[in-house]
Amino acid sequence: MAASGRNNPGTSWRSALQSNKTSTRADRRSLAYGMMDVLVIAACSLTFAAAIGSRHGEPKGPPFALIAQDLGTTPDAFRHAIEQVLPRPPAGPPTDAQKQQIASVLDVSVDRLESVMEKYRPDRLRPR
Repeated sequence: MAASGRNNPGTSWRSALQSNKTSTRADRRSLAYGMMDVLVIAACSLTFAAAIGSRHGEPKGPPFALIAQDLGTTPDAFRHAIEQVLPRPPAGPPTDAQKQQIASVLDVSVDRLESVMEKYRPDRLRPR
């Protein structure tokens, strides 16, 4: 019984082997978590790039050519009328007086101007 309390050389290699197996498992587990983290980060990065890349080619302003075509004028004439009446940068949607001025410069009715502008108004600027 006295030998059981001492460090037996036969048990020390077993405990060393057991602790080595435990550390190997822990290393594999940490490596597995590391690979999972890399995969999650890669998936998030690709999703972010796809979301940003899809908006890369969007025009930043109103579709002057389409609006001018619907109003029966040229894009340059429409752009000139807008620049003449509205401040740069616009502080918000045009007022009734500004709409009247733009309509008179383009020789169209205010109702026609409003209907065409509403047709091309972005969803984010539509009243809710």
